[in-house]
Amino acid sequence: MSKQQLPYAITLNRFLEFVDLYPADPNESAVKECEQWSVQKFEFKDHGHITLPWIGHFVSLQPEDGNIKLSIIKKGCDPSKDPNNGIVLQCAFNKQMSWEAFCERAVSWIEREQGRILAVSEQYFQELAKQLAHGRSFAILHNLREILGFDLFVLNKQLEILEWAGGNELPENPLPFISPKRSLPNLCDPAEELFSGKWAEPFNVPLTWYPLLGGQGILGYLGMATSLNSLGSIERLFLDKTATLLLLELAKAQCVQENERHYHRDFLFDLLYNNFDSLEVIISRGKLWGWDFSKPHLVVVGEIPGFDPDSPQQEIFEDIMSEVMSVLRSYRPKTICLERNGQIVMLFPQADMIPANLWTEQAQTLLRPVLKLLAAYPKEHQLSWGMGNLYPTARSIHRSFQEARSALELGQLFDLNEPLIAFQDLGVMRLLYRLDRQELEDFRNEILGPLLKFDRENNLALEETLLVYLTSSTDLNAAGEKLFLHPNTLRYRLKKATEILGRDLSVLENQMNLFIALKIGKLKTLWPE
Repeated sequence: MSKQQLPYAITLNRFLEFVDLYPADPNESAVKECEQWSVQKFEFKDHGHITLPWIGHFVSLQPEDGNIKLSIIKKGCDPSKDPNNGIVLQCAFNKQMSWEAFCERAVSWIEREQGRILAVSEQYFQELAKQLAHGRSFAILHNLREILGFDLFVLNKQLEILEWAGGNELPENPLPFISPKRSLPNLCDPAEELFSGKWAEPFNVPLTWYPLLGGQGILGYLGMATSLNSLGSIERLFLDKTATLLLLELAKAQCVQENERHYHRDFLFDLLYNNFDSLEVIISRGKLWGWDFSKPHLVVVGEIPGFDPDSPQQEIFEDIMSEVMSVLRSYRPKTICLERNGQIVMLFPQADMIPANLWTEQAQTLLRPVLKLLAAYPKEHQLSWGMGNLYPTARSIHRSFQEARSALELGQLFDLNEPLIAFQDLGVMRLLYRLDRQELEDFRNEILGPLLKFDRENNLALEETLLVYLTSSTDLNAAGEKLFLHPNTLRYRLKKATEILGRDLSVLENQMNLFIALKIGKLKTLWPE
């Protein structure tokens, strides 16, 4: 099957040729512009209309002074609302005939052409369906390429390439592309669901996306190595018909993928929450999916600060998750990635242990393609990242996972302006995070009790003042700027705190005890009620 076997479209020039009309309009440029247009609807004055099952233009015909007047409305326009948005042609008869005879001749030809086109399209469709019935699945894409004459590929909802039919304009192996979700327009009109795409790297072949829409929304995309304008009505008709077959295969693939993901998630959740009895069990189970858990893994957890999984943001997060997984498959194919309660959890396998002073640098390198991708998103959709310590075996992945979550929480709590917060860099805070809460509460009350009581009864916010002062390395000017206080006002507050606590703020031991007690106050906001 080849593109040459596709039937000719019903174009304006073919119609005029058959019904023995020729343009008598002096406007030659207008004639040349429209004569190759495909027609979707013909309307004959006082003789009804014919609407054809493909995309095209609207043509209205009426007799006028022994000739025929054609009004051609461009596709996508509503002739009832905007009848002037088009081209008007005056056409004359080669052989004189009545308006009734002309309409009969025209309708007869249109119906024959419609039947011929639909019959050929149905024949191709049945051949492709037969191949699917024999289990060829997305391999039918190669036959579809032969029919349409250009290269194709299919993506699933997660933007994975399920089949690549290159070899003409495209190479045999897949090329990186810009995600179709990043440029997806509002699909208000089913007739206009195609849109132009782009390759991620310079490439001189155009790209067009055909969203494959099912009952549950977009299940995937058909990528086509052709320009949007080069797709005629017959190609569109055939695409619309075969989209049904592709949707069926996508739905089947999605079911298989969901089942597989379910088992993946169960295993990975057991790993993250230490539900295995031994390292041997982890290693043997991991081999089922091609994962080597005899090696150390860097654990990184990311989330959108303030993200609510039950809000409309969930759809945004799902898009981000899909794109992150697509990038990781391209650049870090051995990375294990899953979603957990609005967080992205990534396990980066390492060939061997690396020194602790290189952990953060290594994680930043591994994350670079993801950070580059997410840089295009709005600021409110940017992710924060936390990293756990690296351990020799997968037996401690659960520990690294908890550390990564702690680093993420503490980084957001203390407004650490770093894209990646490493647990090992949190200093005394990681120690406090692990201590008994009652002991921490007792220490805080012992050190800060009188000041906390004063703050409850007054409105000086001495606790906040002390914390900002100490985190500013006791620099009065820096602390005053952060608190929006005049240095004299800040001095007054610090003097008041000194009197209430009975502690000299210039003594290092007092500073250390106060700093820890104040940090415990911050930690309390993470404790469940």
